[in-house]
Amino acid sequence: MARHSTAQRHTPETRDARTHHLFDELAETRDPAERSRIEAELVELHLDLCDRRAARYAGRGVPYDDLVQVARVGLVMSIRRYRPGPDSSFVRFAVPTITGEVKRYFRDHGWTVRPPRRVQELGPQVRAARERWEHEHGRPPGLAALADELDVSVRELTECLVAEQNFHLVSLDQPYLDDEGASLGDRLPIRHRELDMVVERFDLAHALTRLGRAERELVRLRFVEGLTQKQIGERLGVSQMQVSRLVTAVLKRLRAHMEPAGLQSRIA
Repeated sequence: MARHSTAQRHTPETRDARTHHLFDELAETRDPAERSRIEAELVELHLDLCDRRAARYAGRGVPYDDLVQVARVGLVMSIRRYRPGPDSSFVRFAVPTITGEVKRYFRDHGWTVRPPRRVQELGPQVRAARERWEHEHGRPPGLAALADELDVSVRELTECLVAEQNFHLVSLDQPYLDDEGASLGDRLPIRHRELDMVVERFDLAHALTRLGRAERELVRLRFVEGLTQKQIGERLGVSQMQVSRLVTAVLKRLRAHMEPAGLQSRIA
């Protein structure tokens, strides 16, 4: 059988009465363990407040579970700050605190690229003004009309609308159009090292034609077959020191032919 929370077992009236009683107990006890027990029951009584506040911001770029946890932090803060009075209501006291915590977390953690604070704060105002306008006029407002409604410039409004796009990340694993099995990431251009080196390979090939046959053979033995200088020396009948000097000289000539001045002489 599914386990029901304390909040689900209470009507609003009985929950309010139980809440009032628990706060009376909390005011009278100084025992840490007892205070923790009372606070835990108060939290469980009002978990639905956290769920409802978090749900208002669900699906807008921040994980729902994170919003719920932040809302519960706000609930605990409310419990520790609340001071009962004759006409006071814990729910009326707690809702603004919980909502404020969720809004603050949503504002600070929901941006892929974080815009200036003024732009972040303008976002909720824009959404509220757009809803009012659509309700009154039966159509979406234009930029100029919406800017007038908010008493901001069109440039500020545009900046806010563009910034709001940074709230949502697009997954590279999402399907690409109607192509079954293909994702958006599969269709993105990829920089390939071999393609990036096409120009360099072309220039190197031209520079090699400027070398003599013996020099090209030295390059092949050293950089294609991967022989050591000692092995090359044994094959050519020269010392390892001579091979080192020959390789250094050949590389210097190749670099000279591949530098801009050398390439310009080729074009000329």
